[in-house]
Amino acid sequence: MKKKVIGISIGDPAGIGPEVLLKGFPYIKQVPGTIPLVIGDTPVIERNFFYGKFPLNLIKTRDDIKDGYLNVYDPEIIKDKSYPTGKDTSLCGRASFLYVERAISLWKEKVIDGLVTLPISKKAWHIAGFRYAGHTELLAERLGCEKYAMVMVAGSIKVLLITAHIPLKDVSKNLSIPLLVEKVTTGYQFLRRHGIKNPVIGISGFNPHSGEGGMLGKEEQEIISPAIKSLRRKGITCEGPISPDVVFKKAIEGIIDMIVVMYHDQAMIPLKTFFFDKLVNVTAGLKMVRTSPGHGTAFDIAYKGKADPSSFVEAYKLAGDLITKV
Repeated sequence: MKKKVIGISIGDPAGIGPEVLLKGFPYIKQVPGTIPLVIGDTPVIERNFFYGKFPLNLIKTRDDIKDGYLNVYDPEIIKDKSYPTGKDTSLCGRASFLYVERAISLWKEKVIDGLVTLPISKKAWHIAGFRYAGHTELLAERLGCEKYAMVMVAGSIKVLLITAHIPLKDVSKNLSIPLLVEKVTTGYQFLRRHGIKNPVIGISGFNPHSGEGGMLGKEEQEIISPAIKSLRRKGITCEGPISPDVVFKKAIEGIIDMIVVMYHDQAMIPLKTFFFDKLVNVTAGLKMVRTSPGHGTAFDIAYKGKADPSSFVEAYKLAGDLITKV
């Protein structure tokens, strides 16, 4: 069987993406049935060679890819090693955006079979003139996917976010029965597609103690419970609303296959506290397999040799696993 080619966009050159790539490369190149293809500028990779120096193979087509090399598709955006590091800039924002755009084209051209995206800075994208909330929204638009969901994975723990990168004060007014039904259905299809035949989905409440019967908020009564009834009518097994302070315990005990939370930090605080090194972001609902490590650009430690590649390695392994199940 031919190996699956997994593209890796190197993220914002000013951040830790290039470092975790090179630190993790000895591990990912051993993942059975896959071969990595890096999408990023050669000067950026070479500037990070003290984290691991490997023979480069610059490619243009899939036939150019070779085992035993650091295969690189160079978009030729950053021309030398003098680019700024550790901060948001238009140059690096533009580069990281165009790496992802090129990766999408390579998938459409069947050069790569899936994609791991290393961290970008949303602020740098905006400085460079690209008004996207992040990878997910760009990928969904360019791949023509209207229904998608952000799923965080840490081993057997899977958490779907109903809302993600919006201010906390705006979460309640963005929640709706149709949104919950759409996102949970996308998550259910993701689980089924990847081998869980009869998944049980645990849906978190929004308020403390799931609203205490309306005394601490009415989102559970007016939005979440009606959405659960609608999902059950579709044949999706749902539990909830489950009090947010116990929903993770139920997943750890294996009672539910996926947690659904209402906003970003309901997921990310427990996940980053207890599963930081294993945390992977998966975009469910895309036509293309896409994963990413569950951390950001970490400008504060960029180019200081402190970055841990563990989450990136997990993201690569998961991409390989998901591709074989497509």
